[in-house]
Amino acid sequence: MNWINALSWPQWLLLAAIPPAVLSLYFLKLKRKRLEVSSTLLWRKTLEDIHVNSIWQRLRKNLLLYLQLAFLALLILACLRPGWSGQDRIGERRIYVIDNSASMQATDTSPSRLELAKEKVKNLLSETASDDVGMVIAFSDRADVRQGFTKDKTRLLAAVDSIQPTNHPTDISEALRAAAGLANPGRSSFDNLSDIQVADAIPATVYLLSDGGFGDLGDSDLGQLKVEFLPIGETGTANVGVLSFAVQRNEDKKNQLEAFARIGNFGEEPVEFTASLEINGELVDASSVKVAAKQETGILFELEQIEEGELALKLDHEDALSIDNTAYAAIRPNKPISVLLVTPGNSALETALTTGRCQRIANVRVESPTFLIDSAYLANDTESLFDLIIFDQCAPTMMPESNTLFMGSKPPSLSEPKKDSDESKKPSEVALGEADFSKDWQFGPSSGPVIILDVNRSNPMTQYLEMGSVVILEGMTVTPPENGTVLMTSDSGPVFAVAPRGPFQDAVLGFGMLQSTSEGIQVNSDWSIKRSFPVFVYSVVEYLGGGITETSAPTVLPGNAIGLTLSNRFDNYRVVSPTGQKIELTRNNESRFTFTQTDQVGMYSVFADEMERPMERFCVNLFSGRESELTVASAIQMGADKIEATSNFVRARQELWRWILGVGLVVLMVEWVIFNRRIFI
Repeated sequence: MNWINALSWPQWLLLAAIPPAVLSLYFLKLKRKRLEVSSTLLWRKTLEDIHVNSIWQRLRKNLLLYLQLAFLALLILACLRPGWSGQDRIGERRIYVIDNSASMQATDTSPSRLELAKEKVKNLLSETASDDVGMVIAFSDRADVRQGFTKDKTRLLAAVDSIQPTNHPTDISEALRAAAGLANPGRSSFDNLSDIQVADAIPATVYLLSDGGFGDLGDSDLGQLKVEFLPIGETGTANVGVLSFAVQRNEDKKNQLEAFARIGNFGEEPVEFTASLEINGELVDASSVKVAAKQETGILFELEQIEEGELALKLDHEDALSIDNTAYAAIRPNKPISVLLVTPGNSALETALTTGRCQRIANVRVESPTFLIDSAYLANDTESLFDLIIFDQCAPTMMPESNTLFMGSKPPSLSEPKKDSDESKKPSEVALGEADFSKDWQFGPSSGPVIILDVNRSNPMTQYLEMGSVVILEGMTVTPPENGTVLMTSDSGPVFAVAPRGPFQDAVLGFGMLQSTSEGIQVNSDWSIKRSFPVFVYSVVEYLGGGITETSAPTVLPGNAIGLTLSNRFDNYRVVSPTGQKIELTRNNESRFTFTQTDQVGMYSVFADEMERPMERFCVNLFSGRESELTVASAIQMGADKIEATSNFVRARQELWRWILGVGLVVLMVEWVIFNRRIFI
């Protein structure tokens, strides 16, 4: 048995004054009006009251007095908060880690797993002592500290109530790192949120409320944290979910599309249901699906004469998790890019740009080098119309506002002379210092023959290239600016590289297919007759031009970022989410847009400026077998340690004051009844 003081000393003094006051009421002499009567026989009870209320008269037995004193004694005992604990499970510091990932939306527990977890945390908070401190962390694939360490239960309860479900997958590692960093000695804390700093070596208990769908935690460094795992959900909950959904063109039938889907059954019994396919909100096909227990199956829909549209696959199956019963895909809009080829004449390069695959994604315009001195080009009226400009054996006087590829030629200098920083000088006296060449390309002298030794496979332009058998008679080394990347290295140094230039990218190849000599145009390399050359040209058009080659729109998991390669001809784009929200995008110094607001599952469309047709689409889908698997873990593995699940009824401090106060109220009611019936002993 232990006690917790619930009152301050002034409050105790006030409470201690109540019993003497009650006793004094039984000693006080009542003032009565004098009245003569013929006999005292009928007034015996009144005479007894007179004796009792005499100030120095001995106090007689009175049940009402005993009941009133008993009530006060129980009230005082309740204020001491007596209680006990089988084990000291609730420490002075507790961290409540609540899973709000997609699987916690399951309704096998009413109203959902997340709401049940929040209710359990509230129950734990109601049993804490006044000096205990707590912290609330929500997690999915990232940690969200809702409340730092504090004694204020109101703030902790508000933090628990503020946790909302997400569509994100589960990854607890970040949440555990946040808890360990805030609780362990020598680590940081939230100064503006916590009422008590955590720099001293006091252990803390982590109450982890989750269905356990996060796998092995590995060797997590938790320091002095003790983890209690409270499983949320019903064991053996069945579920069916879509694991993948995509669209591609049939290579044999040009006008036919094929929609593939993979569906998993995570229950213990086989299921049969209907899968429906909708395009732009209209039902176009349906298929009956049978999936064995704990197995996966695939379905195929064939579509005719569809150029673009939004597809939705819906499973007509009632289960505990509905978010994975619908999947989205899109037939991407045709987005041909504009490519300008400036060359004195290169039939191999022109042929590579007019292949069927290149023509599908690019409109190519061929001009001679004299076009670079045309008044329209110099006035910048045409270069902004091109997504990619290829300079073959020539170069402009200024870099264009588009992505570029230089083949056997050098781009113009981007360096600017540095000004003298002496502010005391007049503007006319300010001298120009050395030029800043950090943004410039550097080239070595021409030499040969050139033998390619290494190719960077991580870049899309060179990932499929085989250059070992290519003969190059003469070439120069290419050193990109400090933020550039070398893509091809020869025996004499780098010969192909790419570097960003604000929102654009420039690629430079240190040798050409042809070269001009005093004897005329001569062949410099046999690369043009190799199979890898048209592959290279197509990859350049696809990567630097931003052409769309895949029929199916890209798909990301909820909460994940997606990179959007959009035309350089527009500076402003808007993304329309599945809920109709419009998010503005403005081009910066990066060559690609990075979009991160992907919390909602569904279809996203990208529009340029005021255009009505989308230039790009992408989808957000919960393609996660771990989230669709609703089995509740019985234990979690943390390195070599196995943490067994705690019972649904967490043993904590058991309070008696509520029961004592209840008994006291019963005593008070009995006293009230006796007083009204005037029963005296």
